[in-house]
Amino acid sequence: MNTQKIKLTNLETKLLNEIVSMYDEDCNMCFTRTLTQSEKGVISSLVKKGLVYDSFEFDKHLQNLSRVEHNYFPSEI
Repeated sequence: MNTQKIKLTNLETKLLNEIVSMYDEDCNMCFTRTLTQSEKGVISSLVKKGLVYDSFEFDKHLQNLSRVEHNYFPSEI
């Protein structure tokens, strides 16, 4: 595990907090709302930093069945 501190912008912190607040370990859907253009960049940054992941990233079949583009979950860090 990388123990370095991860620096976040205010927008990254806000979106990460929103994703974490929506997390429910008993539910297979977490953060699925439509993102604005600026949020798409922020979420991409959070994914690159390893703070969130898209559970649909590798399963396009699930993506098509659910009618949502993404399903972001907080990573276990």
